[in-house]
Amino acid sequence: MKRILCIVLALVIFALCFVSCSKDNESESKPDSSTPVSTPETSGGESSDTGDESGDTSSDDRWRGENGDYVSPNEKIDTVAVFGEEYAEFHVLVKGDDNGTYQSDDFTTGSELYGDTLDTAVSQRNTYILDNYGVTIVPHKEKNINNLIREDIGVGGQYDLVMPNIPFLATLASEGHLIDLYTLEDVNIDAPWYDQNANETFSMNHQLFFTTGDITILNKVCTIGLIFGKELLATNPDLEDPYQLVRDHQWTYDKMKQMSRLVTADTDGEAGMTVNDTWGFLTSYGDVANLFGGFGLHMCEKDANDYPYFSLGYDERAQTILQEILTDFADEGTWRVFAQSFPPDIWVTSLDAIEEGRILFRPSAFSATTKLRKRGVNFGIIPLPLYDENQDDYFAYCGTGQTAGFGILNSCRNAEFSAYMLDAISASSKNLVTRAYMEVNLKGKDAQDDEDLEMLEIIFGNILYDIGDVNNFGTIKGLIEGLARDGKTEVTAMIESNRGPIETAIEDVIEAYQALQD
Repeated sequence: MKRILCIVLALVIFALCFVSCSKDNESESKPDSSTPVSTPETSGGESSDTGDESGDTSSDDRWRGENGDYVSPNEKIDTVAVFGEEYAEFHVLVKGDDNGTYQSDDFTTGSELYGDTLDTAVSQRNTYILDNYGVTIVPHKEKNINNLIREDIGVGGQYDLVMPNIPFLATLASEGHLIDLYTLEDVNIDAPWYDQNANETFSMNHQLFFTTGDITILNKVCTIGLIFGKELLATNPDLEDPYQLVRDHQWTYDKMKQMSRLVTADTDGEAGMTVNDTWGFLTSYGDVANLFGGFGLHMCEKDANDYPYFSLGYDERAQTILQEILTDFADEGTWRVFAQSFPPDIWVTSLDAIEEGRILFRPSAFSATTKLRKRGVNFGIIPLPLYDENQDDYFAYCGTGQTAGFGILNSCRNAEFSAYMLDAISASSKNLVTRAYMEVNLKGKDAQDDEDLEMLEIIFGNILYDIGDVNNFGTIKGLIEGLARDGKTEVTAMIESNRGPIETAIEDVIEAYQALQD
């Protein structure tokens, strides 16, 4: 609303000035109607509105304070004086240790995976909020977080912010339990501490009830990059430098398969290919969707009215590419091995193969890079491949099943308080928590050299989400994964036999969102 009023006022002033100037210069010729009018260029960065009021959208300076750190444009206030004594604490519900690797380590200390580096940043962020707003952040890191949210909806008011996995937030939104973030003036939703790609994907019917951003590290942890074994690469002189292929825009799906086939070999002394041999590509059933997203493709997209539709069902090129991936995955013994073929615990034993130097490439969430670093493995990090050189950009797919987002319940104590503190905590988290994860932990330890740092900028500069993944319309995720698991490639048949349930599920969600505006 403030922005709209400012724009209207500016237009009025401009019009008055134009009329005045026109009267003073009546003798001057009028401009030709074909003369082009200059307009500000739209930024290609995280946000479509990251510039200052002068129209410079190439910089995010308007979100930074005097020392260069990000800072919420909301004034720093004595929160207790403004909202009352009961608001001396901000209660946030986050994912507990029942989520394993994907628990929320961004609000509590004592992280087993990330250690002192992240712990220090969390403490500094919490101290900053206390010193500048008079509010103590009180995290509730609990098991069965979804059940606790349901209970809070019934009694109301225990949590100022909830941060479960994104699919559950989508369910809460469609049921009408969350507040539209667009309606909260103190949530500066176009700020760089909110993931603008997520905002664009998660909005529906021009409403945004949940999103993700720098308040959590899990949107980075769950993003997919490609690990490669440096020692295996070095022992194969016929292999090209992956870093240079990325720079030259030649790191493609075909190139990855070609290199994978060159190193795949029966090296365990036993007849036939097994998990104990050397493989070019260690993958899993879910990586079909990861590669598909890495090619810039979606299961579901949104139309001009901000409603989802089953884009895969009508995009012949996307269907052809998905079938190609599935056909390649069904190719036994020549280039890839499934993690699901390893003995339990498959996510541990398959990592053993990387440590033993028997794997060239592995698509991976960034949780695995920290685990490999702890093992002392010599590995590199590059983006998922382009489909071909005609693809403009590299994409890093982020599946949302374990990714934390945030939402404000209708039952919260005070929506204005929640909004105000959400913005302040998010901005401070970008300065401290994200910096600790990205710059110190990830880049300083997981990334082995300067080339990896270069690759990380590419990976995290273009995260892709899929509204079909978020809502899993008609169990579309499981259907695609099931084809990979069963070695099947009949994409068209799968689509046609499931089109009805998928599109019915989409229509149900659309109707639920429309009802929220009635």
